[in-house]
Amino acid sequence: MKGSMPWLAAAAFWLFVAILYDGQILWLSRMPGERIDLRAAFAWQTTYYLLWIPLTLLVWRVTAEWIPESSRDWLRTILRHVPVVAAAAMLHFMLVTAVSVALGVAPRGEFWPSVMMQMRGRLHLEVLIYTAAAGTGAAIVLHRRYRDRQIAAANLQAELSAARLDALRGQLQPHFLFNSLHSIASLARAGDTAGVVRLIAGLSELLRHLLDHGDRHMSLREELRLVERYLEIQRVRFADRLQATIEMDPGVERARVPLLVVQPLVENALRHGLGPRVEPGSLVVRAQREAEWTRIDVEDSGEGLPPGWSRESSSGTGLRNLASRLAAEFGSAWSLDVLPRPGGGVVATVRIPYVAVS
Repeated sequence: MKGSMPWLAAAAFWLFVAILYDGQILWLSRMPGERIDLRAAFAWQTTYYLLWIPLTLLVWRVTAEWIPESSRDWLRTILRHVPVVAAAAMLHFMLVTAVSVALGVAPRGEFWPSVMMQMRGRLHLEVLIYTAAAGTGAAIVLHRRYRDRQIAAANLQAELSAARLDALRGQLQPHFLFNSLHSIASLARAGDTAGVVRLIAGLSELLRHLLDHGDRHMSLREELRLVERYLEIQRVRFADRLQATIEMDPGVERARVPLLVVQPLVENALRHGLGPRVEPGSLVVRAQREAEWTRIDVEDSGEGLPPGWSRESSSGTGLRNLASRLAAEFGSAWSLDVLPRPGGGVVATVRIPYVAVS
């Protein structure tokens, strides 16, 4: 045990006990018929308990780690304590007697008789005090081990969550890359060379941004800039069939969000909502703050949800991956809702705790 806290705890406890017993002696001395030498009684009692301060610390230092690991270790542990309690009791009686002699409340020529008298009258009390001191030391060590294990478990959980987020991010980026390459292949089959060049250039810029950004988080402003780059790529594919806008309320741009939290929703809307349609469609990304939450809506005027659709039954990688990332990072403090849009289409809504970037 290190630091000043064990000293303070032991000193405070035994000082309290000494004051308590001295108060009892004073109270008894005031009772009718009682004749008590207060100086001698205070000296003996106060010395007796205060000298347990260094002895308690000694017992903690020697025996605190003697904790049985199984039921078979109990007898061995008890036997280890026997010589220590005997030595502590003898040392304590000798110190009490020495101090009492120095204070003039015990005869100088009766040192060993005084020690033996204390041993006969207070040995049982010494065993009880030693047991309490050793047990307290063991309890402190067990509490420290429990706290260390809690910290280690929390650190491990954080590392596991980080590894899970990295793995999910690693799944998401290839999925996003595959869909982008599919768009390039579609333009190439259609003979749109200029569109292929523009799409490859945009994809290159987007991937460079993703690879250069080592953190798993960014501000909502940066995330929506990333979405804008992605929409520029998709405008090459959709041409005049896509009308996309991004709206962001004042004050929400500094919200801290996971990397690629909006892009999968946009990709899902384009691929499943607007992609199958021949006629033009609209897509709106809207970000706002709701009290302690950051809310992001991705709304499209596309095909809408198929009958009986649910996020849990969906086979799509994007939404499932996004839900897993949010659960890994925020526990239960998040929501992802995908609902029919009034007038046709789909609106996907993400809510996460609002935290401003530093």
